[in-house]
Amino acid sequence: MATFLFLATIVVGLLSAFLYSPLKRQAAILGYTRPLNTWKNVHGIENRIIEDTVACEDVHYHEPSGMLYSACMDDMEKASGWFPGSGTLDHPENPSLGSLKVIDPKTMKVTKLSFVDFPASAFVVHGFGIYSDPSDHNTVYIFAINHHPNPIHTSDPEQPKAASRIELFTHTVGSDTAKYIRSISHPLIRTPNDLLPLSEKEFLVTNCHHYRDGLMRLIEDVIHLPWTDLIHVSLDNKDNVTAKVSLDSIGTNNGLGSGPDGQVLIGDAGGGNLYFAALGAENKRLSVSHYVAADSIVDNPSYFRDPYAAFDGKDYSGYLLPGIGRPIDLGTAFRDPTGKAPLPSIVLFVPAEGGKVEGEERHKKARLLFSDDGSSMRGATTAVIVAIDPATNDGKREGWLFVTGVVAPHMLATKIDFASTLS
Repeated sequence: MATFLFLATIVVGLLSAFLYSPLKRQAAILGYTRPLNTWKNVHGIENRIIEDTVACEDVHYHEPSGMLYSACMDDMEKASGWFPGSGTLDHPENPSLGSLKVIDPKTMKVTKLSFVDFPASAFVVHGFGIYSDPSDHNTVYIFAINHHPNPIHTSDPEQPKAASRIELFTHTVGSDTAKYIRSISHPLIRTPNDLLPLSEKEFLVTNCHHYRDGLMRLIEDVIHLPWTDLIHVSLDNKDNVTAKVSLDSIGTNNGLGSGPDGQVLIGDAGGGNLYFAALGAENKRLSVSHYVAADSIVDNPSYFRDPYAAFDGKDYSGYLLPGIGRPIDLGTAFRDPTGKAPLPSIVLFVPAEGGKVEGEERHKKARLLFSDDGSSMRGATTAVIVAIDPATNDGKREGWLFVTGVVAPHMLATKIDFASTLS
């Protein structure tokens, strides 16, 4: 997610506390009006810690197989020294070699996928996405951002410190391997944060900053101007990569998600907004229809499609807006190699009606679904819901809310009652 460096948050926080309403909202987003010692935990019926899920920034539900996929850095100490996604560039000589994980939401069992033919010595994973062709649900294409250190920077300091790129793998459902296909780089892919696969040869990717580091990156975080952009990328059967700017009107492009009917979800992290967009079939430009505002960071949004709406005629589908509760603490928390510095989490929910332009305004207000002071879930960046079949659950309409974070020592699953939390 976009990094709110210490000095930036002080400037914005002080102004926000005393000036007009928009800046007061910015103070809330940054966490100034949410002191840690007053934080209230809002959990579900029961919590379960998912083992072997260290620093997993993103998670996706693969509906055909019923499995969750995640990408993890696996090492908090190495992440605290090198993670360009947060502006942490101190130790390029010691990057993490992360992994891809498959999680069974029924048993909570985690399977680490073994890489096949992957040549890289570093896999500093950030956002990622999965895609299966409608005619072949057993093959999963995995696109993952890798903030690989730039070997050229050592001999030429004018070059960027990071050579961030996209790694493409294929995985067969039920296997324990991920086969490397290719690495994808392009000059327009500068500071990749998250991506959304559209096919096995096409995806969208956000640049969360125009500037990679230094004073200008700090200024970006402070003034929240639309300096970031969102890129459409297409591949061919060779090594060619075609990229073009698809959207350049959002201040802090961050997470991407997919809603109903091809809807593209865009998280504006620093602005605390979830944007709803459609991709032009010919020009590959994104057009924004509307947005929902939240008084918190919006990191990696996701859409929950209720598969059991026909069971009782109640459809609990909707959008999840996860975020770090106090971004002002992110710099300190990220550089803590023990992964124990407290960093609160928030997950908000917007009913499916909120994703429609013509939807009622009352459905376009984000409501609190989950909150934690950092003791159970540290710094949420992604959340997804997996529904429990009511036929096997005494007719109860419940599900597991999975929450994960880029600086979290583990993923958390909390069981929620749909009627009391999503209606």
